[in-house]
Amino acid sequence: MKVRKKKIMKFKYFFIIILIIELFLQVNRIVNKGSYFSISQEVSFEKKAPKNSKYPFKRTQKMLVYYNKKSEQSMNILYNLEHMFKYNKINYTVADIGEIIPTSDYDTFIFATETFIGFQKSMFETIRKETFEGKKLIFLNNTPYNPFNEIAGIKKVDSLVENSSEIFFSEKLFPGLDKYSPTKEIVVHPTMKVQIDSDVRILARSKENIPLLWEKTYGKGLILYTNASFFADRITRGLMNQWIGYGNDWYITPILNAKLMHIDDFPAPVPRTLNSNIHNHYHISTRDFYKQIWWKDMLEIAKRRNIIFSGFIIIDYNHTVRKENMKRISDLTLKDLSLEGRELFLHHGELGVHGYNHNPLVYNRKEVNFKALNYVPWENQEDMAASINQIKSYVKELFGSKVKLYTYVPPSNIIRNEGLEAIVKNFPDMNTVSAIFYGNSDEGAYVQEVERNRDFPSLYNLPRFSSGFYYDNNEMWSLYNAIATYGYWSHFVHPDDLISKDRSRNKSWAELKGEFEKILIDVEANIPFLTSMRAVDMTKKYANIEDIKIFSEKLGNEIHVGVENFRDPFDTLIRVRNKKINKISSGTFREVYNTGNTRIYLVSINNEDTTIYLGD
Repeated sequence: MKVRKKKIMKFKYFFIIILIIELFLQVNRIVNKGSYFSISQEVSFEKKAPKNSKYPFKRTQKMLVYYNKKSEQSMNILYNLEHMFKYNKINYTVADIGEIIPTSDYDTFIFATETFIGFQKSMFETIRKETFEGKKLIFLNNTPYNPFNEIAGIKKVDSLVENSSEIFFSEKLFPGLDKYSPTKEIVVHPTMKVQIDSDVRILARSKENIPLLWEKTYGKGLILYTNASFFADRITRGLMNQWIGYGNDWYITPILNAKLMHIDDFPAPVPRTLNSNIHNHYHISTRDFYKQIWWKDMLEIAKRRNIIFSGFIIIDYNHTVRKENMKRISDLTLKDLSLEGRELFLHHGELGVHGYNHNPLVYNRKEVNFKALNYVPWENQEDMAASINQIKSYVKELFGSKVKLYTYVPPSNIIRNEGLEAIVKNFPDMNTVSAIFYGNSDEGAYVQEVERNRDFPSLYNLPRFSSGFYYDNNEMWSLYNAIATYGYWSHFVHPDDLISKDRSRNKSWAELKGEFEKILIDVEANIPFLTSMRAVDMTKKYANIEDIKIFSEKLGNEIHVGVENFRDPFDTLIRVRNKKINKISSGTFREVYNTGNTRIYLVSINNEDTTIYLGD
């Protein structure tokens, strides 16, 4: 009897121990997965009180820009230059070609015109004299009738070439940018066959071996000459920025120092059909491919290349654009959205918005080919608002009330003011719209500048510069051209790129993921300082610098930098000619590029006043 009781007691103890172990494992499992199920996406955009420079500047760096208001080409160059200068906080004055301007306050003269009709002889003589004495003279276009051609090193113009193409660098200018040449598909320009002086230093030539960019010493001054008209297009805006920077003794530009990777249509309903491309290679369904292979590969690439994903949700692929027809989506779709969204959060990504469905928020417009795109136009604001409320409702249901939505990517990068108005009215936290920087708005695309939206000032326009998994020469030029202006790279892909003939270029996923990583490695090698982050984090960085003003003055071997509306530290690229930075009064600096006669430094500005100490 006693033996039986002992066995029962042992069994009870054993059972209790098993329960304790199981309870421990369950608690441990909950703790380990807490971050997976407890989701928060909340960012404060509250700004600190601004501080202003106290340095007693006497003569800050300033540039005089001449253009011709009667020339369309000149106006296009000026458009690019002004957007570039405003972002970079450059102190400049614009003058029409016929104006007489006092020149004593200017360090650099820039001509953004191909015609000098009306240019005053007195201005020619003054600028020539002051350049000889040490100032800088930069031409952003060419013409046989430029009165400065002779002192710029042109002995003779042999002929005009209407359709020259490509830009090949023989000297360093900016990392990445000087390693690629845009093809004739994106850059075609008229140029001049010229005979030039032997002391001219050529930095770039065309496909026809015609000199395109060169510098010439003139007395104590310097002249930069552009033998092309390509600065009228934004595809060379970054080149123009670095070309002007190269021509100055010092050039300071704030940068966002960010690397963004967008996945449009993620989370989204996963296709459940067989795709021949996927099935032939992997012998599994499309849904299993994305769950078991594609996302795993993306995470492995992200880990190797230090990438953070921002995903943009699509609730359902329907064509419902009327409020009364918006029905609840299936439980299977909800499961897809939940799993993908939580995977995104688990790997420190951001959830943004792509749409309730994939129909862009636009009314029926002739520039949007709805039939070809298989889209349906919206009819009114009420229906648009209903679709936005659907998004908010599902996001709250799936991820909780602590997930705020800050970034919007228009389906197919198409949106107009009626859609932006709906976003502003119905998304209380939304502050960024990211479409594209390059494109044709006449074909419906929402082509953006990097700026606060002028019609809807609660929104920032922060466009993407490149896209796709495949490695392409023009895409590489495009992204480096943008980095050379704004100091950030924003790239986007779609999960279904590999099953789209045009977006996959008929390549397998194995090929595409290899090319995708090749792009990342290239940018990492050339611009290693870019910091991976979510889209919302870069928006916060832009908000910090959007209204600052930068003033600088060089006295001997010191550059004094003053900032108005300084709030938090920000990064800059500072190029100095024939000098190097030895130390700075606050913040950090490091050299990131050396062209031989100029050096580019990454400099953090940590106070409203900073002194940079130069050496030989």
